[in-house]
Amino acid sequence: MSPEHHVIYVPGLNDGRKGYELLINRWSMYGVVPHVHRVGWHDEEKSFKPKLKKLVAEINKYLDRGDSVSLVGGSAGGSAVLNALMEQPKITAVVNLCGRLRKGKNVFPSLDIAAQRSPSFKDSVLTFEGSEPGMTSDLRKKVLNLIPLWDEVVPKVTVSLRGATNKTLPSVEHMLSGFLGLTVFSPMVMGFIKEKAMQK
Repeated sequence: MSPEHHVIYVPGLNDGRKGYELLINRWSMYGVVPHVHRVGWHDEEKSFKPKLKKLVAEINKYLDRGDSVSLVGGSAGGSAVLNALMEQPKITAVVNLCGRLRKGKNVFPSLDIAAQRSPSFKDSVLTFEGSEPGMTSDLRKKVLNLIPLWDEVVPKVTVSLRGATNKTLPSVEHMLSGFLGLTVFSPMVMGFIKEKAMQK
């Protein structure tokens, strides 16, 4: 059996919703195997570490059998997939879709406001912000950041990442931009992932 390329989508704070599988199943037309990994941002576990451990375990399940893995994180899932990359550098590519990567200074909404109902989300953002200075240039090159023209939920200054590919989406509003990133702009997402796969 030839190796497969698995693309795992990690949703944001509303990851309890149904329907994500239907949105990303069409990614299979690009020759990848799409999956949804729900972190459980609102469950009883307040720390992000156990959630990250489960995500990395799923990634390693595919890597251990000789397959490739890329990640797409939407909103709160953005920091989650970046944290996973720091834990498992064999990941092929990571796409952050409208996701906050740092606390930010004098921004609105503040991280405390954005994460008031999910301590694990705050922990995820602060975990990546703390490890980001040690991120190698090779890992940064694996990252595509997609940032809307205007986002009322995630301040722009908390998203961009030095050394990564930072692109502005021709869209506004957080939820709409996230939806468009999974659908209308999916060729951009998949194009980046396929490009990185060819460079391996």
